Amino acid sequence: MNVIQEIETRLPEQAVVGFRRLIGQARVNDSILLQERAMARMVAPAQWILTRVGTDGIRLTKAGHLPPAVVLEASAELDWGWPMSVNREVHLRPLQELRGHLRDVGLLRVSKGMLVLTRKGAALSGSPRELWWYLARSIHHSRTPAVSDATRLLLLFVATRGLARREDYLTTLSRALGSLGWVQSDGQEPTTESVWHLVDTKWRLLDRLGAFEQTEAWHGDRGTVTVGGAAFARAALQSDAPNDPPADLDAPGDL
Repeated sequence: MNVIQEIETRLPEQAVVGFRRLIGQARVNDSILLQERAMARMVAPAQWILTRVGTDGIRLTKAGHLPPAVVLEASAELDWGWPMSVNREVHLRPLQELRGHLRDVGLLRVSKGMLVLTRKGAALSGSPRELWWYLARSIHHSRTPAVSDATRLLLLFVATRGLARREDYLTTLSRALGSLGWVQSDGQEPTTESVWHLVDTKWRLLDRLGAFEQTEAWHGDRGTVTVGGAAFARAALQSDAPNDPPADLDAPGDL
């Protein structure tokens, strides 16, 4: 059972037909035919970080950040979609968030003040295609069940290529999460604001991977999906569901 089929098992009966229609529109079961060159473009920022860490690792600052010289390198090497040149990691959010994501999915780790590659990170640093697949299969992972559900539903809507604005995604997501039984802490249906709190970092990650059409706006409000973005979302949704989903997913819960 893949991750999107697992979600179907928790939907109310009256919602299943529409959900299956949406899966068909998203072509979730299609083969992934994206060219390797396109995959390499999408994962270039992630591969740059892995390659820069390399076998020697990077000594972090006392506060646990990348040193200024490395941040300057990152600013010069890649277009991070940021409107200013900086030398501190906390001021270059795209770099900071991507490094955090690579750590969360097991490609980087910190040991004795050094940022180093994991065994998996070392294996994938020189293979853009395999790195693309690994990032797709792991993007929906989260220790927070509501974030996992919201991310998988976001990926489903991305795969359909039917929405064009971030607000459209959030409105649709709030209804979908409500159908799964998710509510806010006050018992009310999810709002677009509460949904954005769940998916904001995942949205920005997708944006920086090139899932959305690039415009002059750097703030990530765009939502028109690229061919590569749709392929990435489909690849993510073809991932196997966890063998033991959290027990609280079987009943309504708080976001």
